[in-house]
Amino acid sequence: MKKRLSALLLVFALALGLTACGPAQPQDSATPSADPPASADPNASAAPEIVADLSKNIVEFSTGLSPEEVLVTVNGQEITADLFCYLLASDCNNFIYQYYSHAGSLPESLDPFADLLRDDAATMASYYTVLRQKAVELGVPLTDEQQAEASAQLDEDTLAQLRGAYAFSDQSLEFITTLQAYNDNVLSTIPAPTDEELNNFVYRVKHILFKTVDDNYEALDDDTVAEKRAQAEDALSQLQSLEGEALTAKFDELMNEYSEDPGLASNPDGYTYTVEASLVDGFAEAALALKSGEISGIVETDYGYHIMLRLDVEDISQYSDDCRSYQLDEKMDQWVEQVTISKADAVASIDVDDFYNKYVAYQEAYAEAHPAPETSPAPESPSPAPEG
Repeated sequence: MKKRLSALLLVFALALGLTACGPAQPQDSATPSADPPASADPNASAAPEIVADLSKNIVEFSTGLSPEEVLVTVNGQEITADLFCYLLASDCNNFIYQYYSHAGSLPESLDPFADLLRDDAATMASYYTVLRQKAVELGVPLTDEQQAEASAQLDEDTLAQLRGAYAFSDQSLEFITTLQAYNDNVLSTIPAPTDEELNNFVYRVKHILFKTVDDNYEALDDDTVAEKRAQAEDALSQLQSLEGEALTAKFDELMNEYSEDPGLASNPDGYTYTVEASLVDGFAEAALALKSGEISGIVETDYGYHIMLRLDVEDISQYSDDCRSYQLDEKMDQWVEQVTISKADAVASIDVDDFYNKYVAYQEAYAEAHPAPETSPAPESPSPAPEG
């Protein structure tokens, strides 16, 4: 669940910006990414038009529940339906785009993933609750100044928009406006990382790639794969007796001669990754096992055969804050595993696919009927999930 907390902070930032849960377009990433670029249109939708009933609030319209109904309890802290539904809609949206980036098309329905999405929304709610509780436990509760700053975020127009578009209660708005401050306070308890911790978090690597798949990621024939393996073994044999500058120079020579990495031209000095990067299985593990200046053996991934050279990260201290945030994410994972989370029966009754389509339709209708003030952006919503 790494980056869960960061994702939740983003969710609430979107709410404060009145952008609902509008998605970002999937981005192509440099080799060796975990997935090939997708080509389908992520905004395509086969869902029928839903006419939103604005005489009801968004929670009642999309689920039939009251916004004040308690759906999740975390160590005694109650999460009401207004906040839970916002998190569930955001999680549905994120899931759709993750699915798209993997499959190249939208899911036909969210029904097969309903249990996963409901559980995930409950876990997201628990992260915020644990964060607040840990701030008090660690002696870093909100200061009076932070409380005042949180209250100052919302003018009357923004409050009206949030209450109308999401049916947020004062309690849920307090959750939203103080989340960043709680995160900052708990993060302040994480000490600066050691050099060893930084080197286990961020790394720079060059690699020579001998591809065993074509441009459509289809496997090459056996004879060609065997030829690639032989090339990799020959290249490795030329490197194994070298060290220092001689190794680096020879590696660059062979990399420029043989590597079939499409990102080589734009990344001649290698790739810098943190452990949070989503890479093809086996790549990061092999790179992190190396010391700076060492080469790997032949590493096989879904793309082909790699020979890697790990290098120093320039100004590694610039990653200190990212490393601390990652360490907090790891602690949050551990803390959340230890809490008691209970879900009301009403959670299981939410038809996730129907809920998501109605939630989005309501946002769109509300935005049209109640344009946001010029000082803040208008609500923006993703296309509803297509029906199966």
